[in-house]
Amino acid sequence: MEHIFILIGCITTIAILYLALGVNIKKIKEAAKNEKLDKLVSRFPENEEICKSILKKLQNEKVTIKQNEDKENKTSLYVAISDTIFIANIKDTYTRIQTIAHECIHSTQSRRMLLFNFYYSNIYLLYFVISIILTICKVFTNYNLQIIILLLMSVIYYIIRSFLETDAMTRARYIAEDYMKEYIKEDKIANIEEILELTNTYDRINKIGIPTYNFLLINSSLIKVIIYTLIVIIINFIG
Repeated sequence: MEHIFILIGCITTIAILYLALGVNIKKIKEAAKNEKLDKLVSRFPENEEICKSILKKLQNEKVTIKQNEDKENKTSLYVAISDTIFIANIKDTYTRIQTIAHECIHSTQSRRMLLFNFYYSNIYLLYFVISIILTICKVFTNYNLQIIILLLMSVIYYIIRSFLETDAMTRARYIAEDYMKEYIKEDKIANIEEILELTNTYDRINKIGIPTYNFLLINSSLIKVIIYTLIVIIINFIG
């Protein structure tokens, strides 16, 4: 019975956070579509050049930059273990400068924290899979202990990942704005009013996106606990 309460508690927590944080993925997708701003940002240099300029501004030019040529890949990321920024094929979207700035900021964050996040995320996922296998095989019989361990690991995972991502999402808007304002002083491809319109749109995306990202982080952690708890309930039911 106690495992059913844990299950209900996790599901209730997800529902409450969903409502409290005003999660709306549909709005984020809609906000990311703006033909006028797409055309504006298309006037700026190629992704790699933008990345180099922002890294120079951040005084971190030792980072390796790699452009992903796969047109279907829309995910940009910074890999701490190789100190490499991978830029997705995002030439046609107005969010590309903010996205590039986001990954550049990651490259300037605490290397210790970045590496900890990298290794810990993998350990966390591995432990989740192993705990399920060993529970099914009846090697782990103290189910409550495993649920507590998963919850504690989830809290650590959320705190570290949330700090890194929230910091990058918050600062990227300002780094992108500084870059664009400096660039248009040399190349009159846009005016200050257009840049302000663009950064105001970045603000609106962040207002929705930051709470949504944090919700998805918590959600992914609680879903692991829910999956494990469901397996425990089935095992107890089968006997």
